[in-house]
Amino acid sequence: MTRRRNACGARAARTGARRPPGYTLLELLVVMAITMILGAVATPSFSALVARQRLKSTAHGLQADIAMARLEAGRRGLPVHLLFQPGAQWCYALAEGIGHDCRQAVAAPGSGVIKVVRAPDHPGVTLLEAAPMAMDGRSGTSLLADGHARFASPQTGQQLKVRLGPLGRASICAPALPVSGSPPCPTAEPAS
Repeated sequence: MTRRRNACGARAARTGARRPPGYTLLELLVVMAITMILGAVATPSFSALVARQRLKSTAHGLQADIAMARLEAGRRGLPVHLLFQPGAQWCYALAEGIGHDCRQAVAAPGSGVIKVVRAPDHPGVTLLEAAPMAMDGRSGTSLLADGHARFASPQTGQQLKVRLGPLGRASICAPALPVSGSPPCPTAEPAS
């Protein structure tokens, strides 16, 4: 075995043909082709993941805003309403009264508007339908029955519904296709 090594080393020393460090063009082309194939396979999966995360983020944002409305109602001693405008250019506002339109509302001191959330803040998510919500200023409980909002991701076809319970707490469920991390909505409730 040592003879063979010596013979190979002697041959390389005689010819002076030592391969420079690095990769050949063929090796680089093979690696690029494999990378492109893997990228083509992963892109649809990644975009669906991003769309699902945007949908979940929007639903959790509303859930947090409901908690904020409950807190503000208790702090102000007045009812706080969540007013919705469904559609492609959807919006919702947290406000002291019901006379506010979230499309023109601006959260400013003295305006009665606490917060406004609009569709451009949540790209790729649509508010399909919603029923107004209101929090009592004394007890922090829900003043309106059946307060909910249903968001959808047109890219994945998935939906999430944020429901306001009678005690003023929000929950999230999936009314149609399953969404990872969210339980399905109760079957007694129509998916509408």
